[in-house]
Amino acid sequence: METDRHYFFEGLFIIVLSVGAALAFIWLSGNHHRDDVLYRIHFSESVSGLSLGDPVKFRGVDIGTVKAMSLDLADPRRVEVDVALRKDAPVKSDTKASLKLKGITGVVFIELDGGSTGAKTLVAMTPEGQIPEIPSEKSTLTTLVEALPKAVERFLAIENQTRKVLADVGATTSEIKENPSRLIFGSKSKTTTASNEKGNSGVRQKEPPKRQDETGQ
Repeated sequence: METDRHYFFEGLFIIVLSVGAALAFIWLSGNHHRDDVLYRIHFSESVSGLSLGDPVKFRGVDIGTVKAMSLDLADPRRVEVDVALRKDAPVKSDTKASLKLKGITGVVFIELDGGSTGAKTLVAMTPEGQIPEIPSEKSTLTTLVEALPKAVERFLAIENQTRKVLADVGATTSEIKENPSRLIFGSKSKTTTASNEKGNSGVRQKEPPKRQDETGQ
């Protein structure tokens, strides 16, 4: 009998402790969410890989999560992302948002950066009743992808120029193989030929004028 009573009180204690822990967790979570501030970000690039609940970080530190994503009705080329950030998050009027890739897993998160010491908070700069909007900037990956075609064009131009130079070198090498004397006398022969042409030109200029016939014509 005593043993049954012991197990009864022990089970009751565990149940009460579990319920108390659950209530404390709900209370703390509710307070935490009430302190969150809703911000809005418009991205002009694809947000593929970003999901609801993904973290929002400020210089690598978690400060919130993604709450909603939708296309901008005013401009379908933009994506509207709402994020819930901690009330104490240092979001200033000059803070920027960008998409970051976590390693090579394809997981994307939102990174906030910037915010000078003297700048006012974004919440203070936003009219009452409006959602503070954090400006976005292109991610490093998007910038590299956009610059890739120009880099390919430059590479092809350099490749074509290299091929031309190699072709000229190959032709010159073949000529030297056929006539090795070109390697020694090639430049001298050209110089001599140029001098002879110049001399002949001078001689032509010094030729006496033709005689007039007896009639004076």
